[in-house]
Amino acid sequence: MNRKTLFSLISMLAAFTLLLAACAPAATPAPPEPPPVSTEAPPAVTEAPPAKTVFKACQVTDTGGIDDKSFNATAWKGVEDAMKEFGIEGKYLESQQQTDYEKNINAFIDEGCNIIITVGFLLGDATEAMAKANPDQKFTIVDYAYDPPIPNVQGQIFSTEQAGFLAGYAAAALSKTGKIGTFGGIQIPTVTVFMDGYALGAQYYNEKHNTNVEVLGWDPFAKTGLFTGNFESTDDGRTMGETLMDEGADIIMPVAGPVGLGTAAAAKERGNVYIIGVDSDWFLTAPDYADIILTSVMKYMDVTTMQSIKEAMDGTFQGGIIVGTLENGGLGLAPFHNLESKVPAELMAELDQVKADIISGAISAVPGEAPAPKEPTTDIGTADHPIKVLFVPSVDANQIIAGGEVMANALKEATGLEFKVSVPTSYAATIEEMCASPEDTMGFIPAQGYVIANQLCGVDVAFKAIRRGWGVYWAMFVVPRDSKAQTLADLDGLKWAYPDAGSTSGYLFPQIALNNAGATPGETLEAGGHPEAIRAVYNGEADFGTAFYSAPLKPEGEAPWAVGDDPDVPADLVESCAPSADGEALMCGEWRVLDARANLRTEAPDVIQKVRILALTDPIPNDTLSFGPDFPPELRAAIEKALVAFSKSDAWFQSIGSEDFYSWSGLEVAHDEEYDIVRQLVDFLGITLKDLGK
Repeated sequence: MNRKTLFSLISMLAAFTLLLAACAPAATPAPPEPPPVSTEAPPAVTEAPPAKTVFKACQVTDTGGIDDKSFNATAWKGVEDAMKEFGIEGKYLESQQQTDYEKNINAFIDEGCNIIITVGFLLGDATEAMAKANPDQKFTIVDYAYDPPIPNVQGQIFSTEQAGFLAGYAAAALSKTGKIGTFGGIQIPTVTVFMDGYALGAQYYNEKHNTNVEVLGWDPFAKTGLFTGNFESTDDGRTMGETLMDEGADIIMPVAGPVGLGTAAAAKERGNVYIIGVDSDWFLTAPDYADIILTSVMKYMDVTTMQSIKEAMDGTFQGGIIVGTLENGGLGLAPFHNLESKVPAELMAELDQVKADIISGAISAVPGEAPAPKEPTTDIGTADHPIKVLFVPSVDANQIIAGGEVMANALKEATGLEFKVSVPTSYAATIEEMCASPEDTMGFIPAQGYVIANQLCGVDVAFKAIRRGWGVYWAMFVVPRDSKAQTLADLDGLKWAYPDAGSTSGYLFPQIALNNAGATPGETLEAGGHPEAIRAVYNGEADFGTAFYSAPLKPEGEAPWAVGDDPDVPADLVESCAPSADGEALMCGEWRVLDARANLRTEAPDVIQKVRILALTDPIPNDTLSFGPDFPPELRAAIEKALVAFSKSDAWFQSIGSEDFYSWSGLEVAHDEEYDIVRQLVDFLGITLKDLGK
């Protein structure tokens, strides 16, 4: 058999064997050997991990609300920062009234909050009660602390008087009126601590610079001052701000949460008044008022709140206190932002030094004993050296002297000072006297005279006149009623009677109006006063005249005169115009004439029938009460306070408020920059003191 045949037989045999195996029944397998017995304990059963619990920080506000632009909002920022940094959950409940405090805290305890943040002094009692009833619950309270400490409560407190001191120093340095103000929401320590520092900072500025800036609204030694009684009413903030501004404050620090926004609104409307914010940077949190925010006293409660949350998370939380100071950065003064240009470099350097001295302990920002009263350092205001009260001769000198004595007597009674009333012979002579006696003169001078006096020797404005509710007035051009003149251009070449070359309304503004109209007067007549200029037109001595204008008082129930209305009385009432039965007023039916023509009602009862108003000038800043540049600040402050009180008395209308005197129905704090328009006109026309005597 060959090899090939052998391999074929073997292959067939193998296939046949496999076929038999496939058709055979399955064999019974042998039982497996038992596994070896383990000598180790069985592993423990592992359960699925529970879902991760998110740390929860919960804030309870006081009645100011979460968006109070103050400490509720700042503390909440700390919660929000922790939410971003640590991935926690944050919640808040706003308290609408004090009875909500415990209710809101309880709600957060029931919710399982890991730490509860309560905000402010008013939550102190509720936080204490809830913390003691729930010793395992962690709390932190902003602006409050307990003595002795509560183990599960961390108090956040601040030496706020330190930053308030810097604010008061800056305010005193930058005030133009020599008066700054403050008020609080409720008289509690966390409010008055701001006011303490503010007042002491101003006092320290006075000591360093020998000034007498007055702080209105708070006495840190007597602990008396102004409070609205709440932290919610912006209307109350407006009222309080207006009160302080009426008394002369030009920088105000409201310590009353949202109430202060009402003050800011009033200050913005009034103009030339700045606000100092508290707790947060009001330049950022109250952007509608950014242009009047001088700076803000900053308490960095967001930082301390976030610190408390972190400690509660990492297990290092302890009861007690965290204290924010200038040294550790828990306090500060916000930037001056848009008003930085008004802050001299010297003042910035002084503030840095004051801050360093507070940190070192060289300066204390905490009230001690009240300073001893200063001994008088001058004889100004005594019988041997009376204060000179100067009035420009714009009306009858005898009337001025009589009314001026009424004022002098009232001021003497209020201040104990002696005054001497005088009427210099001209506007120029009044200014010369104020510059020659800079330490003992006060003068009632018009806008033009004030501007020149300020340029010559630094005479400083304190108040401006209010006439029938207006802080501005106008000059009027008058002509004979039968004059053919219908516009200012028609006055070209005609004879002009004016009161005095130093008169703002009688000369300066009319001169500009004539120039603008292309009219050059012919002959001129300096009449010597406003009534005299009217008299010159009445008597035919001049073709036209200029004098002050005050709008007529219309009958009760009618809308008051407004800019754009006819400045004169209605034509159908002209023939009825005559002095009243008592001779005190010039009446046209039920209309009362208040312009310069009314001063001639006795000698020329038909002045309205003979003299009409042709036109008015642009508005003019009202006349001023100004002080000599070296007038003692403490005496000036006393006189200003007495003048404000006098302006609210009946005697005022026997003096400068009389229609036969200057017709001031009141007064209002004035600022130098209000007279810039007059200053520009004086410069444009090249008017000097010599011109006022022409």
